[in-house]
Amino acid sequence: MEDPKKCLAATKKLLEETKLRTALVTLPSLQVRSDALPKLHETIKLKSNTTVAEALKVLAAYNILSAPAVDASTNEYIGIIDVMDTLNGLLLSVYPELLREGYVQTHKRLSMTELETIGLDFSSQTIATLVHGGDLWYRGDRESTLYEVVQSGFRVGLPPKVHSPHHHLRVHHRIAVFDILPGEETPDGPIPEWQITDVVSQTDILRLLASKMDVLAAKDQGMGASIAELGMIQGIDAVATATADTPVILILARMHKEKLSGIGIIGHPGGKLLGNLSASDLRGLIPEKFGALALPVGAFLLMMHPSNAGGMHHHIEKKGETRVNVTYEDALLDQLPASVKEGRWDEALAGLPLLCCTPATTLREAIELLVQQGKHRLYCCEESGHAVGVVTPTDILRAIVLASKYEPLSPSSNK
Repeated sequence: MEDPKKCLAATKKLLEETKLRTALVTLPSLQVRSDALPKLHETIKLKSNTTVAEALKVLAAYNILSAPAVDASTNEYIGIIDVMDTLNGLLLSVYPELLREGYVQTHKRLSMTELETIGLDFSSQTIATLVHGGDLWYRGDRESTLYEVVQSGFRVGLPPKVHSPHHHLRVHHRIAVFDILPGEETPDGPIPEWQITDVVSQTDILRLLASKMDVLAAKDQGMGASIAELGMIQGIDAVATATADTPVILILARMHKEKLSGIGIIGHPGGKLLGNLSASDLRGLIPEKFGALALPVGAFLLMMHPSNAGGMHHHIEKKGETRVNVTYEDALLDQLPASVKEGRWDEALAGLPLLCCTPATTLREAIELLVQQGKHRLYCCEESGHAVGVVTPTDILRAIVLASKYEPLSPSSNK
């Protein structure tokens, strides 16, 4: 008999029984958006002839990481464009040498002004060649379930270490949904056409689970199991980290080479976890500030997460610490705080928001933390502050998809 602590049968059943079309009605009420942001009256779509600069400004304006892309001529769906796609494009077309082993050790560090100039030039190209594949699902389909979206759309069943440039062997973080709606008017009436109406992400599925958590936790022992019991602790050596003085552009190159979705930031080799760099931390980056990619990642994170960010970001503030602020203009003039200039990273990054848990954190708590804080990475740390694991929405959904079929014994069977 399988371990009852890994039982997630009720959660799995919920996904199997919830139709996609039903979830699309519920999900908007579970999403929280700041009043400071423009209202999303419809799903943001970008045309293939949109420039990188224009695309990044749209994503920044709505504080989103990605958007569906459609062909400028036919209006047909061609994939999804996100912030990481544009930065990977910058690496591959402008700085492919950064991806070569040993290049960094033998060449000078890139300057902010150089990156700013080259970045603006790169951003004048269109997004057509930068989009990545993403499944397209029909809103009106009466049969598609959330389980099928998670399994076939997100492909979370793939082993964690399987990476491939091929669309069918890649884990996806979101899918696009289309509907057939009235299009161009003709004498005989409007011509029906496909239109992208929604985007569903892995985090959206976690939001739905969190909204029903009391019921799920009462039925599934797995929700009360610790992430350690569920095998989500990889060990110190398995958690990818970089020191805070590493230029952002070099970390992005490493993430691209190793197919990483994020990297933990430490003050010195073997040091405790101080921060994280992932796609979420690039939210709001525009071409005019591409020079910031030349900054040490510690300074970059302080710039992207100012202490007066207000409703623009969901943070867990570290209590009792004084936040250090860095602006783009300060960095250009080399007027950085002393703790940053002198590499006193434990001090400089002490107030940086960081979402952490312990090996004893339950699966339920992990889901609720990710949803409440609007994050995609939850670091598991020991008392010493060293990271021993990372929990992502993909990890959680994979655990549910691969959940044990264990069924608790009925009362009569216990006699």
